[in-house]
Amino acid sequence: MMEKSNTEIVDAEFKQIIAGYTDDELRKVLIKRKLYQKEAADFAIQEAIKRGLIFSEQDLFAREFKHEPEKFSIFPIIENEKARAKFKKSITRSLLIMGVIPLVWGGVIIFETLSLEGILIFVFGAAWSLTSFQLMRSVNIKLVYFMFLLLALLIAYLVKTMIAANSLTTIDVLITAVTVGLVFYGIGFLSKIKD
Repeated sequence: MMEKSNTEIVDAEFKQIIAGYTDDELRKVLIKRKLYQKEAADFAIQEAIKRGLIFSEQDLFAREFKHEPEKFSIFPIIENEKARAKFKKSITRSLLIMGVIPLVWGGVIIFETLSLEGILIFVFGAAWSLTSFQLMRSVNIKLVYFMFLLLALLIAYLVKTMIAANSLTTIDVLITAVTVGLVFYGIGFLSKIKD
């Protein structure tokens, strides 16, 4: 008995998926057909002909089926729901890990000097971590704005610390600026992929 090859199984899967699409979803596939594997695009075309959405492949030259190239955007649009969820988890996980730094640093300062600054750093780290954890569960725009507020507080603290530092080098400023920029970008990206 011959086993089915992986390609036959994959072909059957995408045919079943495409056949289950609504007419609107199928039109979207036809518009972006060049982004799909040839076999999937060909099956989508045949399915559209079968449903009467188009009468032949010549209809795909119509303006409504032209794919407009994506315009440049700082925050790319992620249409795939699974990919969007993965990006969200990745960004929020990174933010959560970053929240551990002020928690540990604040804890060390509290342990060594029992100062108000250590307590404030620890509270900041706790607020950052809890907000990141909440964002991991659901991206709420209010939480994103709160993260921007926390980032603004962090920037103010970093500027104060750098001004007070005696031996500040260009690389210190550069690394700090790049890190803060990446965090700012990550939070901004979260605001675009909110639930």
